[in-house]
Amino acid sequence: MSGQNSTALLNDLLNRLSHSWLQYIGDAWPWAPNECAERLEAFQGLVRRQQFAAERLGDLLSDRHAVLSLTNYPFDGSTVNYVTLDYVKPRIVDDEQSMIADLKAAAGELQNDPEALRLVEQLTADEEQTLSELSAL
Repeated sequence: MSGQNSTALLNDLLNRLSHSWLQYIGDAWPWAPNECAERLEAFQGLVRRQQFAAERLGDLLSDRHAVLSLTNYPFDGSTVNYVTLDYVKPRIVDDEQSMIADLKAAAGELQNDPEALRLVEQLTADEEQTLSELSAL
């Protein structure tokens, strides 16, 4: 994959990570009863992990002097503001599974860009861990 195509793919992944259902719900303040405070704290840790992943991807693009093309959320989440974590968890899990598939597909296209490939493989492992922990919440 050429450098320009690699940059476009990485930018798409940056948008995918920074505009996921996990990020949206993290910003929409999911509700949980007081006795579930630890569960909500664990959820926010998953949100932060994904934010850090997006930052790492953004740093790589910045290091390459790429012009970032950021988008909005690709969905209308206005109907899931201030809802319980249990209510939105299936949607987040589905999105995480889709994101992992997107990351794996991108890794297949980045074989000629070792630095980007290594990062995308790390991000894939992080998202797989996030999915596992989210499923256990």
